[in-house]
Amino acid sequence: MKIGLSKKNHVMVDGQLLQTDKKYAQLKLKQKEKIAEWIFQETRDYYLKKSVFPDDKHIPEVVDRVYERIEKAEIWIPYGEVLRHYKKKRADIHKRVRKSLQGQKQDRTEKMCLMNMCVIFDGKESVLALDKVTGNYLGTTFPGGHIEKGEIFQESVIREVLEETGLEIKNPQLCGVYHWHKAGVHNMVFIYKAQEFQGEIKGSREGQVYWIPVDEFKTKELATGTEYVLEMIESGKLLECYMKEGSDGYTGTLY
Repeated sequence: MKIGLSKKNHVMVDGQLLQTDKKYAQLKLKQKEKIAEWIFQETRDYYLKKSVFPDDKHIPEVVDRVYERIEKAEIWIPYGEVLRHYKKKRADIHKRVRKSLQGQKQDRTEKMCLMNMCVIFDGKESVLALDKVTGNYLGTTFPGGHIEKGEIFQESVIREVLEETGLEIKNPQLCGVYHWHKAGVHNMVFIYKAQEFQGEIKGSREGQVYWIPVDEFKTKELATGTEYVLEMIESGKLLECYMKEGSDGYTGTLY
């Protein structure tokens, strides 16, 4: 895409002359109506998924999806104008969404896949690494796995660590949650850390396990999202990581 300056407050994009300071009010009526409907739909979808309306921090998530539809429809308006319009009309948007849901029984259930992961420290500034070689989740990471139906979360992480490393951990500490949505399923990983254990390490069909200094661990070819897990553990304050899929794969946001 070639962009060149044509005249004041205009740029040439793919052969079209676009006004860089165009205001929302300058849009045609039909364009405003389309955008208003997209804003309503995306806000409603967000509300149905999260059970809350987007706050200032998360409004851009909704506006991003609206703007994708604007671009697809070949409507030109600066992103900042759409964002400002959304914030200005926020109360009206929320009112419309609430009204559309009145009398409807909201199903707030969703299909979930529950997992765990444990960062084990040896007391000598090293962690237990797992070079994962099976399934779709590959690379260096920490031991863990799926929580079985009816299983207590803490018992599950103790079992998974034993199966994958040969170590029996004691008093694992829940440190946060790491989650993402994919194919209609909410995948959730409970993150633990442990410093008490007994036994000798041994690998499994999941891959080899070994002790490695934390700084050296960070230089490995890590499995997707592992860096966020370690950051949560090291911070002691970050309790949640949400992974969002984009064109270049998944990226995480820490809370």
